[in-house]
Amino acid sequence: MLAVVLVAGSLGVGTASAAGGEGVAAESGGYWATSYEPGTPRPAGFPARGPARNLRGETTQVTTTVRDVRSAHPNATSATEGVENLADQDSGTKWFARDSGRPTDDGPVHVIYTLRAPAAATGYSLTSANDAAPRDPSAWTVLGSDRDAAAKDADDPSWKVLDQEEGQRFGARGQSNFYAIDAPRRYRHYQLRITGNCAERCEGSAGDHTKLQLADWTLRGSAGSEVSALGVGVENADSVGAADGSAALRYAGRVLASGPASSTVVLRSGLDVPLGRESRLRYAVRPDDTASAHVGLDVVYTDRDGRHPRTLRTGTGGRAPTPGKWNTVSADLGALAGKRVREVLLRYEDAHARPGAHPTGWIDDIAIGRPLVDDSTPWSYLDTPGIDPARGDQDRTAWTRTGFEAGDVPWKTAAGPFGVKNDGTDLGDGFPVRTGLKLRKDTGDSVEAYFFRTSFSVDRASLGSVTGLLGTVVYDDTVTVYLNGSRVAGHGDGKIEKNLQYQTPDGTPGAGDPVVARFGIPVSALREGTNTLAVEVHQCDSTSSDAYFRFGSLAPTTDSLPFTDERLGAFYASDTQPTAPGGGDYFTWLLRSFDTARNTPSVMGANETLPKGTAYEELTALNDRTVVDINNAPSGPTDPRVRKALVDGAGSPYRTMADGLGGTLGRLYEQALKNGELPKTQALLSGRVEHTPDSTADWYQTAKNTYQYKRPFVRMGFTGDQGLIEPWDSPGGYDGLARDGSFPSGHTSHGYAQGIVLATLLPELAPQILARASEYGDNRVLLAFHYPTDIMGGRVVGQKTAQLRWSDPEFRTLLEQAKTELETVLAQKCREAGAGDSPARCAGDGKSYLPTDEALTVYRQRMTYGYPHIGAENRPPAVPDGAEDLLRTAHPKLGDGQRRAVLAATQLPSGSVLDEQGDGGSWQRIDLAAAMAAKVTAHHDGTLTVNGVRVSAEGVPVGR
Repeated sequence: MLAVVLVAGSLGVGTASAAGGEGVAAESGGYWATSYEPGTPRPAGFPARGPARNLRGETTQVTTTVRDVRSAHPNATSATEGVENLADQDSGTKWFARDSGRPTDDGPVHVIYTLRAPAAATGYSLTSANDAAPRDPSAWTVLGSDRDAAAKDADDPSWKVLDQEEGQRFGARGQSNFYAIDAPRRYRHYQLRITGNCAERCEGSAGDHTKLQLADWTLRGSAGSEVSALGVGVENADSVGAADGSAALRYAGRVLASGPASSTVVLRSGLDVPLGRESRLRYAVRPDDTASAHVGLDVVYTDRDGRHPRTLRTGTGGRAPTPGKWNTVSADLGALAGKRVREVLLRYEDAHARPGAHPTGWIDDIAIGRPLVDDSTPWSYLDTPGIDPARGDQDRTAWTRTGFEAGDVPWKTAAGPFGVKNDGTDLGDGFPVRTGLKLRKDTGDSVEAYFFRTSFSVDRASLGSVTGLLGTVVYDDTVTVYLNGSRVAGHGDGKIEKNLQYQTPDGTPGAGDPVVARFGIPVSALREGTNTLAVEVHQCDSTSSDAYFRFGSLAPTTDSLPFTDERLGAFYASDTQPTAPGGGDYFTWLLRSFDTARNTPSVMGANETLPKGTAYEELTALNDRTVVDINNAPSGPTDPRVRKALVDGAGSPYRTMADGLGGTLGRLYEQALKNGELPKTQALLSGRVEHTPDSTADWYQTAKNTYQYKRPFVRMGFTGDQGLIEPWDSPGGYDGLARDGSFPSGHTSHGYAQGIVLATLLPELAPQILARASEYGDNRVLLAFHYPTDIMGGRVVGQKTAQLRWSDPEFRTLLEQAKTELETVLAQKCREAGAGDSPARCAGDGKSYLPTDEALTVYRQRMTYGYPHIGAENRPPAVPDGAEDLLRTAHPKLGDGQRRAVLAATQLPSGSVLDEQGDGGSWQRIDLAAAMAAKVTAHHDGTLTVNGVRVSAEGVPVGR
């Protein structure tokens, strides 16, 4: 991916040296790394720094305005291979034209986009999908039409040919090829008519010759006929050999008339990068043609206090970059020593532009300075069989500390990458070896482990200006990284107990290529002066034929760092489930009110399969009728509701529910996740909140196994076989869950656990996030995998899971750090997108998921689905212990008792389905959305006013 690497010259970071020597402190330029992948949240691409002249920005916004995607082969029951994936600009998903056969001139395979409004496409790109090259399209025609009938008829006579291609190839999976439309005009409908695939012309199985797949078809347009900033976005750059990673920044525009043309676009803002005498700006640029070569990067700098902003026009080092190839540019920033970089700009400027010129190209590998550690760094290394680097010290890691005396241990010195394969160093493409290692002992077995040491120097100023270090290491078979004697990262090393041992005593399969791992080191682990970096690489067993070690880079950063392995891998009090009264599984006990619902025939049907041909009118249970109502509502498999339900079911909730943040903020959130800019947030939401360090077992599974209620599609059957359920998912999807219990819904528990935690991290958007979590659960009903009662049970599990984490003081520190990270990253991205200076304002910039009042109504309705009360009514509030901790971020100024009062004042009345009326409170009654959004005033007498109603300390109304 595009890595914008910004570096601080005043870090005083010395040249890294092999351990045993001291790092030399020098103002040589430090290394400030920021992973960044620009997006295109605004129609004109990135915010412009200055006015554009005689240039129209080319953007990717045509595809983002797609309203409908149609094909005769939609593969609609697949969330990851359906035709809608063509428009998502995500190379990780694809369209597989199931049963299309091999496309030909006489039997083409088509896709039709309908835009929300007519737009002119000035070009387009196709991105190859995963799997096999023979499935790639090789010949096609792009057409446009303004006639609405054409949206449903690929052969409608109104279609106009815009571009035709033949004999096309994709050099790699996930590669984007770009094509121009020479005479663009505004159309409402666009068609991609594929008339050939690569088949036997591409290497692969003959079974793929009759199949067709494509990851993305992206229509590209301009900002119109008016002057606008150069369009900028990140694209897959495998097709042009990206300078650093699989994607790079692509720029594009169109000259409107002869004469001077220019545009300046902000690539990164909000920086604070100090410069030194030897600081340099480096980057790689690849213009597509001569007209595209008039580009360069500039920096906006200020004085040390952030005043007097100025722009340094660095240009391209006095020579124009060569079109069609990557050019490395290095510009001296030494004259700005003592200043601070605030922005990085992309500038296009051609004094003699020609009308119709189409400047396009790529920028990648942006950096200021050089890393603390990279491929040129010398290492002390040990590859002599049978030699312990610790020289028998009781502490086997003694050799990793600064000042360790090597004694007579035969350390060598060389630069990496290091590697060995059998008797040579050929580990395959992508794994170069500069220094060969010894693999075999005299006895013939492989060397158990290899050891490496180096050092670097950091001054006091840098320790106060960075959050830590970001590193990349490539290894085979295991790796452990130490800084100053402390383990800071490790992969596959959980059973390493001695320096001279294999990965496990019994051996572990080590087949496969070397692995890339990224890690963070907090600034607290750094020392002023010399720091020692040490790495050990262990073989999986004595039969291993290869070993590899390459330290890609180590760089200071101001970005959020991942949690350390120790913090994520530690056991917290909340990793242990509470004890159920009387023993047994806690969550089975927590959901015990299910028995009352199951024994209420008007709510739940008997746990048996209904006879074929049972009519809707014969259903006596509200649960059954509600499932059929929701499941039968979509118009067909291409209904957007079905599509969304399939995507939710196949994806992680914290990702698929991004639209709950609104159109603009949701895109920025997705972008930040994709870029790796939210490592703490992602680590918690992707698993650590719901799982323990040593198990991925789901806490609800024992309850599901205990209650064993049959799923709706099992009991009521499919419409194709005289049943009542429309099978929107694939047959395999239903078959895989047919024998698993229905209550509680596991997907829903994940959706609420992740959704509730996300809501606590962004409490201003809690109603929308929680309403989206309720939709995630409702989508399980739409697919007929679950009943509303299952969704209620899943919500109870999700609420309790999130509460346990927030009630655990030690785990709470992880959540609070993730909250800071999420707010900081999103605020910065919102500023860069020109959409406000906070997530809350940014969420209001575009289309919201739901207005707050509507979100609160939807959430409350899905708490009960309108089911009648079956338990005792008019009971006092019943707030579970610890529930108040879920309001810590929404109501930070209230005390625990006051938060409990807010929960009591906003909860449901007693008696609803799954309302637990015994001891311990009732999670079913907790309306978390209402509680988090409540307007609260605290009074001196201990009462509160909640949404205009005066309540006691117990949350009971006491008058106006």
